[in-house]
Amino acid sequence: MSIMNSSRSKVISVQEVTWMALLIAMQMVLSKLSFGSNTLQVGFSFIAIGLLGYYFGPFKAAIANVIADVISNVVMPSAGGFFIGFTFSALIAGVIYGFMLYNHKVTIWRSFLTVLLITVVVNTGLNTLWIHMMTNVPYPALLIPRLAKEAFSLVYQTGLLYIVLHWIDNSKFSKIGR
Repeated sequence: MSIMNSSRSKVISVQEVTWMALLIAMQMVLSKLSFGSNTLQVGFSFIAIGLLGYYFGPFKAAIANVIADVISNVVMPSAGGFFIGFTFSALIAGVIYGFMLYNHKVTIWRSFLTVLLITVVVNTGLNTLWIHMMTNVPYPALLIPRLAKEAFSLVYQTGLLYIVLHWIDNSKFSKIGR
């Protein structure tokens, strides 16, 4: 709980708002660079969300991710339209990335656990439920093909998240927003 309190205890600065806006824009752009079908998309927006969690903690990352989801659906609507369940998933993802990455040493193990939590709770659990609710396709029929995609995503997202965060942790960008 102390991580949550420390991430929202300060008044947000203009510099933080600027960096958060940049990462929100990055997340929106990266979300449109995904490929695959509506139910089996592979993308890179997790990098921006991970950076939000790493720099700003669970509370601010969750709010920023919700803002990104809402703005994305207004400015660049997807074929499925807006569904509040995916906004809830964005909130949960921001909280998980923030709890797992904010003020913690960057390790491959921490990156793996972070991506595993996102994969199991958000991508496989919640998002499959939202797709089921929107399409009326039976949950098991959606879940089985998504499991293979999520297993692949777990590997590449862990690797990419670790590489990006490790590079940032060892660069001049490690203090942004802190």
